[in-house]
Amino acid sequence: MTEKDNRIAANKAVREWKVKHKEEYDDFKRQVADIGKGDLSLMERTMGLLSNCMPQDARDFYAYIYKYIENPDSVKNDQRAFSRYDQLAAECIFNGTMIKMDFTTGQIESTNSASSNCTIIRTDDFEESITSMPQSMKCVLNDLINQMIVSGIDMQLTDKDRLALQNLGLLVSKTVYVYSLLFVPGYLERLYHRVTTNGDALAYCIYYFVTFDHGLRQMADMFSRQMANRHSTSFTTAMLSMCIRTFIGHSLSNRSDTKEGWMQLANETSSDDCWKEIMLALRDSHTHGGQQKDSRTLDELLIGDVENLKSLIKDYLYENPGASRLAYLLYALRQTEHIESCNYIAFHRALQAMVAKPLGGPDVPQRRYHELMADPKLLGSKGKKWQQARSIIDHWTARFANKDI
Repeated sequence: MTEKDNRIAANKAVREWKVKHKEEYDDFKRQVADIGKGDLSLMERTMGLLSNCMPQDARDFYAYIYKYIENPDSVKNDQRAFSRYDQLAAECIFNGTMIKMDFTTGQIESTNSASSNCTIIRTDDFEESITSMPQSMKCVLNDLINQMIVSGIDMQLTDKDRLALQNLGLLVSKTVYVYSLLFVPGYLERLYHRVTTNGDALAYCIYYFVTFDHGLRQMADMFSRQMANRHSTSFTTAMLSMCIRTFIGHSLSNRSDTKEGWMQLANETSSDDCWKEIMLALRDSHTHGGQQKDSRTLDELLIGDVENLKSLIKDYLYENPGASRLAYLLYALRQTEHIESCNYIAFHRALQAMVAKPLGGPDVPQRRYHELMADPKLLGSKGKKWQQARSIIDHWTARFANKDI
């Protein structure tokens, strides 16, 4: 199976799990909301999950790095921290060699060119991320470094000494960066085992929350309220800003959210700083149009009894020939969780591939669908158009919600 096949299979399994465990997921959402009130119990559980999935070689490595920072001489002859990828990591850190990680086969090796099917480790990415940091974050980190130097060294440093310490800090950071990525396959293997063998509900909830429920946008909304808090410090504000930028980039690259959704959050937030961070991140990010076209078929998009669902969809198209009503079809499928996360254009394209009769252009139904997603309360309005939409959606939501499909 390719990485795409694995992702589709995982998405389908998680969506099916959520349908059967709605109460558990609703409880998870309540715990997420409680984070904004100062209850960090969910964060503790999440950190516990990550800790339990940590490979032993990762534990040894982080213990080594901690001792090295405290006292470099104490670990001179300690080789237990180094994994079988030590030579490969050294080539990457000191010579700029790229490392290719194929999560499908588990193979890790050096490479001369990036592959779209594999994850690539290179220190250039790390250095670019530091360079592209907001100036406020750089100032915070510089203050922290200076405090560490002052507290750890009881003497006046020259500019040359300070530069040497900064270079050493960069080397340690690059080392941690490369090794941490090399440990990812081990993390995923243990996490997969906990999900498939133990049925770990927390792992399912986190996956569904981030991938299908605009979880990163919800967390950013929570952070925006924290940024407006008068008790925030320069460090927490800088960290929250970095998180928001990271969330936006991740959600757009894996298609779990859209620029329109983030712009809606920016316009609703009460924090001017949060608005600014979101708009800057969107300005610097690539749009979906610049990414690979989503050409999944209905067989790949639908969740459940695919043949039965396609039969119902054909019935829907026969009973509702208007182009704008295609928006209601996708909305009903989303409400019943019978379709993977996708934008309207991808759905329209998949639908057209199934039927011989032209469906018409996507502009009108796409606009109608976006209106519904942005404000579901429209279905309760007294306008004739929306009353008709509600009647259609309620009827077909009931049909798609049949437990046999």
